[in-house]
Amino acid sequence: MDDEYTILTIDQTRQVLSTLIYAWFPEGERPSLPVTGAWDSIKLLGAVSNSGETFFLPCEENFNSDTTIRLLDALQTEFGEKIYVVLDNASYFTANKVQAFAEGTPIELCYLPRGSPELNPVEECWRRLNQALGNRLFNTLDELQEAALTALDDIEPPNVFTYLCP
Repeated sequence: MDDEYTILTIDQTRQVLSTLIYAWFPEGERPSLPVTGAWDSIKLLGAVSNSGETFFLPCEENFNSDTTIRLLDALQTEFGEKIYVVLDNASYFTANKVQAFAEGTPIELCYLPRGSPELNPVEECWRRLNQALGNRLFNTLDELQEAALTALDDIEPPNVFTYLCP
């Protein structure tokens, strides 16, 4: 790999409309909390680069090989043709269709060991997003998506090498 490549780590998340995390009340009180009760969700694909840039792509459909290819294509548009992508072993990332797409491009795919989310800095973005969105009531998916994208804009991206080279 030469110096012209941008290193990117990618991951996915799903944010549910009902995001109650905790609620503390004085002993003996049983207040009611407004919740939507809906399990509707937004889906996001995200990337963190070795230069500290982030990229987030909302998805309307469930994650699959087509959404992965769409993300890889968007990453090339954003960061240049030569990208080195570090990703987990989710089936939609390892699909034959994704492998075939990458073979015809200057995209290099590098899979993390199974069961090692601690090596992926995008997971830290999702953790911070959960903190920002937790215990807030969103009435619509549009409100949730707007709040999520705003929160992600405010998140300081983690250093890729701190995760990949501990």
